[in-house]
Amino acid sequence: MEIQIAQVQGEIPVTVVRAAGVFDSSSVEEFMEPTQQAIDEGAENLLIDLSGISFMSSIGIRILNALYFQLHPKGSPDQDKEIAERIHRGEYQAPHLKLLCPVENVAKVLRMAGMDQYIEIFTDEQGALAAFSG
Repeated sequence: MEIQIAQVQGEIPVTVVRAAGVFDSSSVEEFMEPTQQAIDEGAENLLIDLSGISFMSSIGIRILNALYFQLHPKGSPDQDKEIAERIHRGEYQAPHLKLLCPVENVAKVLRMAGMDQYIEIFTDEQGALAAFSG
């Protein structure tokens, strides 16, 4: 897997992670090491460009879900319950993590896993960047 990370200034700073290759157990380290480093260095908003990912296994889903929880502020049990209910009703989208341009087979995996219920998936970078707000 190849990873490129760039800072983009929209309304707020966004770290764009561009990934290319296969997202499976053999590439987890290649994805997580630079991504985690960006978070450790202060990245609070991630846009994951999946346009170069030709295949995603269940580990890719788990990693994206782990990033969601890492970037999502932990609330009280009542707040967490409210967010879970809003996700179930289709009324919630993660404020700090967005996905960009997955190829069709990857988009299908994301939908089957239900990730599109709480992480927005965009087809254009400008729209994705505009969705991050302070």
